Amino acid sequence: MTISFINKVAECTMRMDLNVDKKGEWDWGAGVALYGLRRVYEQTGNKDIYLYIKRFVDYHMEHSELAYTVNTTAPLLSVILLYKETGESKYLSFCESFTSWLMKDAPRTENRELEHTVINSKFSDEIWVDTIFMAGVFLVEMGCLTKNDRYVEEGIFQATSHMERLMDEQTKLLYHGYSYATRDHLSGCLWGRGNSWAVVSAAEIAELLQSELGARFNGQMEKLLRMIAAQAEGLCAVQADNGLWHTILNDPASYCESSASAGIAYGLSKGARLGYLAGEAAAAAAKGCEAVKAKISRDGVLTDTSIGTGIHKNLDGYRLVPKDKIMPWGQGLALLMLSEMDRQRM
Repeated sequence: MTISFINKVAECTMRMDLNVDKKGEWDWGAGVALYGLRRVYEQTGNKDIYLYIKRFVDYHMEHSELAYTVNTTAPLLSVILLYKETGESKYLSFCESFTSWLMKDAPRTENRELEHTVINSKFSDEIWVDTIFMAGVFLVEMGCLTKNDRYVEEGIFQATSHMERLMDEQTKLLYHGYSYATRDHLSGCLWGRGNSWAVVSAAEIAELLQSELGARFNGQMEKLLRMIAAQAEGLCAVQADNGLWHTILNDPASYCESSASAGIAYGLSKGARLGYLAGEAAAAAAKGCEAVKAKISRDGVLTDTSIGTGIHKNLDGYRLVPKDKIMPWGQGLALLMLSEMDRQRM
């Protein structure tokens, strides 16, 4: 794999319309795409990528009416980059406003997990696995950046508590969501991309805490990483022969989904590099990375990426989710995977 291949995917991402859900550009899809671009910039130093991120963030900070939700927190991961690069206080203040909302005002369950909040919809008393990435990683990075232990502890708690509630005891895979109102896992789906959010997030949190600051959180992290190691075994067990993962992980008749596969391959690969996952995970990741690469078109599009997927009423709903268009989360997860492949190649 060459840098030109990674740049092709990045350039395709920067050309696309990030507002695929028509809820506004500042939403989770853009957040995942921007985070993938951020990681490529940090790995390759490509200034065009940095300038794209800066233009996007600066425009929306000035011109957009931004809603406080879990999903709209995702783009803040790239606002942190701009603060680190420029030292401009406006970026830190913007991040602090979202952090304050998450810590003080965001709706929570009886067990203190963040309810999964999105633009124009409410899911009262529900937790979704997506929240681990959309808000958890941001809280930990903000804690590391500002040396605020409460933010770090909250981010780890959100990841750990979500996983405890969502993990299937038999397969060690994660359900898409849980309702405190009905006391069940809603659709009962062990959803592919949802499981990728968890392994991706654990890798980011573990890397962030490999500092002196992080040593104070070893106890909390041990619990999280034990659960991730169990989940990783479950993911290795359901990897398809072609190296990808199915959109319903334990249903081989459901289609193989590329964004889930990219995220899982990334999380397993990085977890093995950081030392908390075993060799089986590294082997599965290597096979997965090659399979995902083969799904990237000549134009840099990660093909076979499912559209935005809420919690369906039943498993058939997941089987019928379209996967025929370019999606920002597919691009972002592919870029994360490619940046990690490039790092391990060097």
